[in-house]
Amino acid sequence: MMRRIPFVTSLLAVVAGIWAKLALTSGELLPGLDGAYYWVQVRSVLNNFTLAFSDLPLVFWIQAAIAKVIGNVALAVRISDAVLPALSAIPIYLIAKKYKNPFLPAIAILVVLLHPVQLYFFTGDFIKNEATIPVVFFMALVLVNWDKKSKRFSIISLLALTLVITISHFGTFLLAFMLVGTWALLQLRKSGLKFWLRGLAFSIVAFAVLLCVLAVLVPTRYERLVNFLTTPTVIFQSPALDRILHSPSPSVMTIAIIIGQSASIILGVIAWYSRSRFSFSDISLVIASLLTTFIFSSPLIGMEWSDRLTGLSLVSLSIAAIIIFGSVENLWHKAPIALLAAVTLFSAIPLSTMEMKRVFSDQEYSDFKDFASHVSIPSNSVIVARHGVEYLSAWEFSADVVLDTYYESADLSSYSSVYYIQELKRFTPGGKAPSGKGGKPDAPTDLPKKTAITGETIYSSSSFALVKVR
Repeated sequence: MMRRIPFVTSLLAVVAGIWAKLALTSGELLPGLDGAYYWVQVRSVLNNFTLAFSDLPLVFWIQAAIAKVIGNVALAVRISDAVLPALSAIPIYLIAKKYKNPFLPAIAILVVLLHPVQLYFFTGDFIKNEATIPVVFFMALVLVNWDKKSKRFSIISLLALTLVITISHFGTFLLAFMLVGTWALLQLRKSGLKFWLRGLAFSIVAFAVLLCVLAVLVPTRYERLVNFLTTPTVIFQSPALDRILHSPSPSVMTIAIIIGQSASIILGVIAWYSRSRFSFSDISLVIASLLTTFIFSSPLIGMEWSDRLTGLSLVSLSIAAIIIFGSVENLWHKAPIALLAAVTLFSAIPLSTMEMKRVFSDQEYSDFKDFASHVSIPSNSVIVARHGVEYLSAWEFSADVVLDTYYESADLSSYSSVYYIQELKRFTPGGKAPSGKGGKPDAPTDLPKKTAITGETIYSSSSFALVKVR
């Protein structure tokens, strides 16, 4: 019976994680502003075997496969939002199980799947981010077993997982690259200068290959990365620290930053005093994980980048916490990690009362669909709309779209007609809008007010108007 406890409790944790995610997406629209982006991408894959917006394709292919089976695109995206992140339970279970604590696997799975970031930040908006997190945990599983498996098997596994994450999500790849890259360099700490130089050279070559792959698959993302690398100071513009100091109430990401920074320091001290308890490879992975967490959750990073990097840091922090808790024997060393798990889980309760960002309420979306049913958009037309509404417009009208703040700079000369969705009863979602997708650049924090878009009103309802610009 005792042998079954880890598996049974872990299975219950997975069920709880999936149920919690499904409960958050019970409305007709997904939480956040980008849910319809996934609908449009999946429909395009099913109908045209290509993406509507330039992006890394694997997650959309998986969602399209689910939609093909169940015959419903929106439901397929909702299922993927709940099930794909839950795949993290497999490597977490296998990592934690080796430490002989019957409840450690289930608790670790619960902390990851019910983490406030997982529930109230990733859900609906950042499905690609959360869907690729399991790949990083599988990489950690390979590194945990580095001394037990053949080096050929481990290297091939890492390469295969790298390929999967490379065609899935670039931000999560950066997390994996830093985690594995730092671990590899730390593995050379007892080697001579020649091995360090080789390790650094290999890392540079690997990153160059990444840039080449990104330039081929998603040129716009490649251009953004190059611009970032050539002007690295932009990452510190409008730091998240300003939000922490001046926000009247803590947000999900504020709590995640505080936990990430404090936990990486506390766990680092515990690991140092208990370093004799770790294998050579495990201490490398612990240090790499804590360094990655500390950097990715830094409050000095600009808000344009901070939220997504902080969200991903829950992976590296979880890896370090599992290894440290399983390796140390001193109860005083285990206690802070248990407290960290408790704080993380219980912090999700008060945050559950916070209103999540949405494009429209259910009634407003009903009005929008009714509005769309009375309008016919000619072929070779483009629709201009605010963020979130542009993806719903692409979904309802099956037309190309452009964000209103980029209307003046966008080249729309190839379109025969340009239309604008005007909201007569503007619904303003709470909080800062997530960054754009589909290859469009993220809106900078100092973006000026958008230029008024005028033209002939073709059709109007009580809530919306379709304006023909040209």
